[in-house]
Amino acid sequence: MKHQKSDNPLLDELVSQLKGPEDFRNLQDQLLKRGIEALLNAEMNHHLGYNRGDKPIDENMRNGYSQKTLKTTSGEQVISVPRDRKAEFDPVILPKHKTITKELEDCILLLYAKGMSNADIIDFMGHTYGVSYSTSAISLITNSLLEDIKAWQGRPLDDQYAVVWIDAIHYKIRHEGQIVSKACMVILGINTAGCQEILSLRIHERETAASWVDMLDDLKSRGVKDILFLCSDNLTGLEKAIQAVYPDTIRQICIVHQIRNSMNYVSYKDRRAIMADIKKYTRHRMSKWPWTPSTSLNLNGQQNIIW
Repeated sequence: MKHQKSDNPLLDELVSQLKGPEDFRNLQDQLLKRGIEALLNAEMNHHLGYNRGDKPIDENMRNGYSQKTLKTTSGEQVISVPRDRKAEFDPVILPKHKTITKELEDCILLLYAKGMSNADIIDFMGHTYGVSYSTSAISLITNSLLEDIKAWQGRPLDDQYAVVWIDAIHYKIRHEGQIVSKACMVILGINTAGCQEILSLRIHERETAASWVDMLDDLKSRGVKDILFLCSDNLTGLEKAIQAVYPDTIRQICIVHQIRNSMNYVSYKDRRAIMADIKKYTRHRMSKWPWTPSTSLNLNGQQNIIW
């Protein structure tokens, strides 16, 4: 089989020796190992301040190699990591106590986020990538995701938002061997520059006005001083909850929720015709606004696309 010639003779030589998929995987593993070790040696040169074979500039010098087993998407690789006498070398390409590539770590976090148990993740990684993990190792990786979530939930916010929507999505989930209903409460905001942002997202047993007070109080503690417009459904007690935290905010009951609620008073056979009339009315009202559903006015009177 003829290979297309490249501008790299060394690459052409390597490709010409490939006889099948197994040869390609072996070459890939060798290149990964050689590449990581070359970068480690380059980092050691920078750390010590001189190249291998040159005269040391102080009493700290090379002190052989240690072996580290690195778990990758193609299996396990034994990497020779250079050492210095003072044990001060902490490489960036392969940090101390790091035995897994970022691709595998991202894969584990993705599986965990999709709801797989630690045992299922261990089984998947073993069958798919041929690498074995203990339950404690998987837990250590997934705990880093929980730390990122906590940091995101507590991040500082802008002091003012033009529009904020609050609503809950109800899910059936498996919890302690039972199927239970949980409310995922979401706060979506549009800042004064016209950009959307999820401000808060929390799981509660059920949606209540008290739980919204807690979430709005959390927004205030994270720096939100003012909300111009807040859109929500007509949950009992929600009006007082909003006024307790943001008394100057103008509240707008969500049009979609109003339409859905109005359909409860219409017989099923008349709903299609009523919905058509409601759409005509809503579109007529919106055509009178100074902006369209696809734009919004910021505080400077300029239009920004918001959805």
